[in-house]
Amino acid sequence: AGQGLMADLYCQYERTPYFDRHSGMTYEEYHQAIEKSTCLYIGNLSYFTTEAQIYEFFSRCGEVKRVIMGLDRFQKTPCGFCFVEYYTEEDTEASIRYLNGLKLDDRPIRLDRDPGFVEGRQYGRGKSGGQVRDEYRLDFDLGRGGFGRVCQVAGAVDIEAAQSASRRSGGIYASGGVSSRNEELDKRFKNRDLTRDRDEDDKSGRKRNRESGDENDEEARARRRRGRGEDSDSD
Repeated sequence: AGQGLMADLYCQYERTPYFDRHSGMTYEEYHQAIEKSTCLYIGNLSYFTTEAQIYEFFSRCGEVKRVIMGLDRFQKTPCGFCFVEYYTEEDTEASIRYLNGLKLDDRPIRLDRDPGFVEGRQYGRGKSGGQVRDEYRLDFDLGRGGFGRVCQVAGAVDIEAAQSASRRSGGIYASGGVSSRNEELDKRFKNRDLTRDRDEDDKSGRKRNRESGDENDEEARARRRRGRGEDSDSD
């Protein structure tokens, strides 16, 4: 009975995929459109992932017709999503089955069926031009521009929320105002370099001391030898 319940819950989950409220369609129209669509929406990409990488990654499941990169509405730079179109429904289905959740550029990507790309959808919908999810994000994500845009613009974060998000992700958070994680990392690297320089200086100093000590010892031995020689001559 328990297995049957879990199977029913799984089926219910499978029947309720992503729904784009900005599509202009009803829920039923939207899901009718995606049933035969060969277009996929790809989310959680790094800003640095290239179109060539996406082609190569998704070609594992079939021939890719085209890739449309998601862009910041103002900067026209990649902002973490794209659309991938295949030639056949079979390849589209295989991509969802085998690639969803796999890592691309060390990030697990999310695949959703899409009713089909139309011009204008390649641009972010956030107020600052990127994706809405990156507007209010409190955690630091190096692959997606650091902290969320609101945090960056305001120059401050909700410290408790940032600490909580940081603990969940195991990251570094700004603990007094808004020093960015980049600055924190810079400090760490700088401290590491200073420590390394001090270690090198210590090693060089010890080597010089050893060499100086060896020279002093040699001079002392030479003086003793000369002294013994002088004593022998006097005898």
